[in-house]
Amino acid sequence: MKGTTMATATDFTNEMLPGDNVNAPDKGFQNDISNAGNENPDQLNYKEPSEGAKQLKAIDDEIKAKLYPDPASDEFVLGRNYDAGYVGVNSADLGMIVGHVTLPLAPTISEMTQNVSGMYGQRWLGNNYGAKVFNIPVTVTATDADDYLQKVETISKALIATNNTETPIVFGQFPDRTFYGHFTAIPEPAYIGQGSWDSTLTLQFTASDPHGYLKQVIGQADNQNKLSIMPEGNDVAKPAYQFTFSTDSNNFGYTNSSGQNVFVGFPDDTNTQDLMPVVYRDPIQDIGTFTQVTDMGTQNWALSNADVASDAAVKMLGKHAITVDKFWTVPKDYTGKTTAYGPLLLTKKFNTGSTGDYRVSTRISHQQFYARAYQRTEVYLLDKDGNRIGRMGLYDVGDSNNGTLKVMFGRNTDEENANYAKGFGYIGPGNTTWALDQTQNKGGHEVTLTIKMDEPSMTVDRQRTEDFTQNLFDGNNPQFLPDAVQWTHFKRTVEKWKTPRDSTGRATGPQVYSKEVEQDRVTSQTVPNAPDIWNRSTQDYHRWTQVWNSAQGQSLTWSTWHNVGTPNPGYGNGWSWRSTDYQRGSNWDSGSNRVNQPGTITSTVKEFMYDAPNIITNLWANFELTKIGNKLHILVNQIAGSGLESGNTVLDYTMTVPDGFNTKVAQIGYFFGKTPIHEDKIVKTTPADNDKPASYQFVQSYQDDRLTVTDLTVQGITTADALKKAHTIVHAGDTATIDTETENVYINGKVANKYLSPASTYPLLKGGQKEDITFFPTPDKATVKYNYRPAMK
Repeated sequence: MKGTTMATATDFTNEMLPGDNVNAPDKGFQNDISNAGNENPDQLNYKEPSEGAKQLKAIDDEIKAKLYPDPASDEFVLGRNYDAGYVGVNSADLGMIVGHVTLPLAPTISEMTQNVSGMYGQRWLGNNYGAKVFNIPVTVTATDADDYLQKVETISKALIATNNTETPIVFGQFPDRTFYGHFTAIPEPAYIGQGSWDSTLTLQFTASDPHGYLKQVIGQADNQNKLSIMPEGNDVAKPAYQFTFSTDSNNFGYTNSSGQNVFVGFPDDTNTQDLMPVVYRDPIQDIGTFTQVTDMGTQNWALSNADVASDAAVKMLGKHAITVDKFWTVPKDYTGKTTAYGPLLLTKKFNTGSTGDYRVSTRISHQQFYARAYQRTEVYLLDKDGNRIGRMGLYDVGDSNNGTLKVMFGRNTDEENANYAKGFGYIGPGNTTWALDQTQNKGGHEVTLTIKMDEPSMTVDRQRTEDFTQNLFDGNNPQFLPDAVQWTHFKRTVEKWKTPRDSTGRATGPQVYSKEVEQDRVTSQTVPNAPDIWNRSTQDYHRWTQVWNSAQGQSLTWSTWHNVGTPNPGYGNGWSWRSTDYQRGSNWDSGSNRVNQPGTITSTVKEFMYDAPNIITNLWANFELTKIGNKLHILVNQIAGSGLESGNTVLDYTMTVPDGFNTKVAQIGYFFGKTPIHEDKIVKTTPADNDKPASYQFVQSYQDDRLTVTDLTVQGITTADALKKAHTIVHAGDTATIDTETENVYINGKVANKYLSPASTYPLLKGGQKEDITFFPTPDKATVKYNYRPAMK
């Protein structure tokens, strides 16, 4: 692979971005965002919601009530998830009427006993409590066979789970509780009675977790970072606590009234220092924090086998992500080359400090929908002079949905490849067992692309037209039926042979054949009945062929057939036809020239596609690149839909930096690239007309990848062993989560269990029991919100 030629313009180093500072970010991103213990706020962070805010919440609650109505007593709702925004499907929409559902008193119970020699009876060791089983009697109402079949297929599709996940269900008889489970019995429906399409059956739903969960509770600690709470329900609730920091902190956590606690970080009395100061932070809430490059001639570096599209655009996706709005406005045509085009965003510059050690952490995603797409999300690392250090990202490979992850270092692609050959770089699907196990090898096959190209000027060289008329008489004995029905069927079929030609009449392409039914209609009318009226049934064919050439003009040949029909013996056996008349003839017209008509040239091409999706095919991940001394470590962790790390690692790889190679990063670039593939070949262009922009027709439309950037943090590392020492673990603007259900701690969505005190117990809440909780740090450093689902046994 050859590297892209680097831009040679030098004005980049002389002309700085407005308000930019080479040695630091702009004023919106401070190098040191710690207040160094001088926090004296005028008032604490917590504020009582205003009346306007309360009204907005009331309106929001009303909207949610309409979106998520409680099911009626003869209904249930399957798949409802308030947090994810899933309304779910109501049983009534599936054509089911739900009978009385009994709430089980307890889950299945199996006792544990032991036989002891010489003992009268058994030794009881306790009970195991399993799942709760719900028997759901339902009636399926249907009007006829088609209605019954459609409803049964819909029910089957809705109730059969193939993704090995538990589904939430809400019963109308107790709508305040949500159970999570799966259907373990879907029997054959039994018809209610003879001649009726209504049927009954009893569904069995097994809740592996026997709890019935009440509506989620969301709240906030008071202005002292304290919480006094008594949850609803009668069993344990597992809350999640979210901290939002306004200043730097060495630790965070909470303690309950029993002295149980969760402590994360380092004590304040250990004289901890900020050994990893945040030098650049962008939570990706505004496109305006980036500069979009529309001409690489203004840069000291070049994209790898790619170029910016000057008319590309990006947009916000939600509140914390940037994605592609359009890779280009005027499309790049297919050339067979792998060059990619799209938008490029640059951050402001920053200074990682005198040691040259740092950590870059950013989140990017890649979700492929069409297996042959060839697109990428890239993170470019640049030095203070605007030279390329390296890049990392998620990539399609073009002929397969088997994506790849790259971490490459070099000023251009040739240098990258040379370094990669020496072990300085990574290309692959990940190096952990979990990542490699995600690959599914399904095999390869050919994809046939049909290419239809409109040709505005084509001459008709030959045309064959056939008219078919058939009259059928349905009747027999007028003594029983005074009227008969005459059915008339008319059909016109036209075949054409066209050649694309230029203004001089010279052929510019091969002859194209087309066949089209221009008319096809059936009519009927009532006629007086007569004995053996079917004898009047006839068929007529009229076919004429026109041929044009430059010497003779137009020649015409024609022929006609007249057939008489006789019904075959036996009901429904069709008709027999015999010809009673045949005529033909020909003539020509030397003054008749070829007819010019628009047409379509159709061709096909086969492309190979290998079906082997892997973890890169659909991945949202945090890329963490840490440089200490002559070592670079890349850690890529999967992010779950909740925005927290899933605990699955895709890549964990350490590289040695070659002597003399500059790795001191001072700027980040994000590139969203698309390579035009065969499907993107432009087959028709309609020019712009007044206010109407130009439009384009392609070989085949397909859905582009979803490529996003969510969050960027750059930290300097002040000493080589900073990661091993007590230090400030969170900074202003950071968020942290303590999840008592999974017993994990997260900082900015990344697992941070390494800072967790071994004495932490993750105390839970208990329904019906009051609990007093104190959070730290103090409210002038962080505010705390919480959420939990009360549970019923």
